[in-house]
Order: sequence, then structure tokens, then C-alpha cells
Amino acid sequence: MTIKIPKTQPPTPNSFVSLPVITDWKDLQADAVIFGVPHGKPYLAGHFPNNQSTAPAALRAASPRILLDGRSLDADFQRAVCLDDFTIVDGGDIPLERGDVQQHYDAAENAVRFSVQRGMMPVSIGGDDGVTNPVIRGLDGLSDVTLIQIDAHLDWRDERYGIHDGYSSPMRRASEQDHITAIHQIGIRSFGSAKQRETDMARRWGAKIHLAQDIHRHGMAPVIAALPSSGKFFVTLDVDGLDPSVMPGTVALAPGGLMWWHIIELFEALAAKGQILGLNLVELAPKNDLNQVSMIGAGRLMLKLIMLQLMKSHGKAN
Repeated sequence: MTIKIPKTQPPTPNSFVSLPVITDWKDLQADAVIFGVPHGKPYLAGHFPNNQSTAPAALRAASPRILLDGRSLDADFQRAVCLDDFTIVDGGDIPLERGDVQQHYDAAENAVRFSVQRGMMPVSIGGDDGVTNPVIRGLDGLSDVTLIQIDAHLDWRDERYGIHDGYSSPMRRASEQDHITAIHQIGIRSFGSAKQRETDMARRWGAKIHLAQDIHRHGMAPVIAALPSSGKFFVTLDVDGLDPSVMPGTVALAPGGLMWWHIIELFEALAAKGQILGLNLVELAPKNDLNQVSMIGAGRLMLKLIMLQLMKSHGKAN
């Protein structure tokens, strides 16, 4: 028996925290644009698509628990400020056309580049960590960018299974970009794909590796002290950088990760020390989440970072 599958148009995305949805970017003007990049390059054909590709939709679905109302005040701030004070839009998802992941990457790269050219803060939602590669390339209209990686893993592999743009390579690829002049890798621990040669290469390049163990012993202050003053910071947040007790909804769970207030302290320091250019959030795996804890946490971290930068740029900082 042959089952005929009807051709359907992709559904209009639900809005992230009830933001306006604008999928035609031609005339887009905003303080920040949030968009999904669901698909990283797979190492093996049988691994595509992966569960991380459902994360942008899962975050939108969790929106009522991430933020009840755009006029709600964030009690962590010392003054009255809310999301509706800024112009932030949901730009939809980067499409995957005809299963062409390279096309998907190119479109994501161009979306970041377009955002930067328009003076908008790009906030991308993966997908696995492979999508970090095109996102970072899209920052090439800028210079002297300090890349802030929050992650359990080093991600300096040149290739795996012949793939150079997969989830084990983002920092290696970033190190090859002229606009990336410093890399801080925060929360590194446990077992990943890196071998000694990758660690050696990272250190030779000049990457600052801040181990999770050291952060638990000494706090975030030494990490913050190592960051440049008046820096231009782009944050790529692999959610496995946080401890599984805070962020269970990921794939490569690693005990001993960063805690919620470590991340908030870091974000506040970035806003105080310089400019936050944007955010790339990856490796959410909805199937592994517990009661949407990870969706709520990830969504609120996105909002926290966006609001910290926009409060500063709009003269609303504490």
C-alpha cells in the first residue's frame, strides 16, 4: 500500500515570548532579532536530523513559562525595566531547503551578517553546536571580537569523519577568522572529542581556558578579571556548559558544570566591561528535558543577556 503524503507549507512559527514574528527581513529594523538555526552538519547520515533541531520550536512552545507578560519586571534588576521597553522581534527559523545543510549554513551566516549591518543584536538558537560555525563567520563585518564560549567541551577538532564544520570544531574554525582576536572558553571539563594536540593548539593560539573546577573553587571573579575592558563580546552558549542539575535538557551531560548565578555574574560583567554583540545558544535537547526546566532556563538566559545590553545602549543600566 502506498501512502500519499500531502504537500504542506511550513507552519508559521509560534512567537518566542509573544514577540512580533517577522520572517521577511528585507525592511527589518529592531534592537535585537531572535531566530532559529535548527540544523548542524551531521557526522553520519543516520544522525540527521537530531533532537537539537527541535529546540527553536520547543523554546517557543515553552514561552508562557519563560515569560508571562512582556510588561513583567525582572526582579534581578535594581530598577523598573521590562522586555517591552525595547524593540525585539522573532525572526522565525532559517529554512532548510531540499535537505541542503550547506545552504542552511550560508543562510544563517548571511542572517547574522545582515543583523550586524543593520545594527541589530543577532540571537541565534540552534541546533547542535555545528551551527556556531556559520554564526561566527557572519560577524566578519566587525573587528577585534572577543568570543565568549560557555561549554563543557573544547571544540578545537579540525575535522571528524571528514566534516570540518561540525559540532566538535567551532573554536577551531573561530580561531581562523580575522575578526576573532580573543577566545575565552568557560566551564570546560569532563570528556569530549579533544585530544592533547587540540588542547595544545588552543593554548598556542592564545585561547584562555577557564576550567569549571577552578570556577567552583574561586568563583567567576578571576574569569571576569581576565576579560578585556571596553571589549566587544559575542557569546556562544552551549547549554552543556551548565551543570545538569540546572540544565538537564542536553545531550552531552557533564557533571560539575556552571550554576545559574555563575552565568548571570558573567553576563552582568560583560555588559559592564564592554558591548555584547549577540548570542548563539546551542545543544538544547528537548527530549531530555525535565518539566521544561531547560527551556525556561535557556529562554530566560537569552532574555537576560539581551536586556543587559539593551539597557546599557538605551541608557537604562543600573
